[in-house]
Amino acid sequence: MSIYDDLEKLKRLLDEGAISKEEYEREKERIFAAGSYEKGNGMNLGMDDKTLVVLMHASQFLTSFILPLVLWLLFRDKSKLADEAGKKIINFQLSYLVYCIILCITCIGSVLVVFIGFAVIIFIIIAIIKAINGENWDYPLTIRFLK
Repeated sequence: MSIYDDLEKLKRLLDEGAISKEEYEREKERIFAAGSYEKGNGMNLGMDDKTLVVLMHASQFLTSFILPLVLWLLFRDKSKLADEAGKKIINFQLSYLVYCIILCITCIGSVLVVFIGFAVIIFIIIAIIKAINGENWDYPLTIRFLK
């Protein structure tokens, strides 16, 4: 079934009064978002942009920056949201790595690294929640290495 078939069915439901104009617009956007990965180099994870961004943020718990980097490299040309989120995640991970290295060099740094670790966990959870709600969020105290 193609996007056009889905849109035709959706339009028919609108014309018959089975769905409202708001429902029609929302579903139309969902259809377009779901179909956006079918073009390009053949990769299709079956996700819309928002779900991909949530996955990118959540994958930091498993692989720090590696899986978000891979997803960003795969989808940065296909999704503006994935491109922005990938840059933010890489900048966040690099920034906090630099902060931890600097703190470990200093005498009091080894104590503060524990607090930075908790902050990183909290910031990732906040980013996931914001992404689920479709909001754009910048990680605090992040140096912009990638623009």
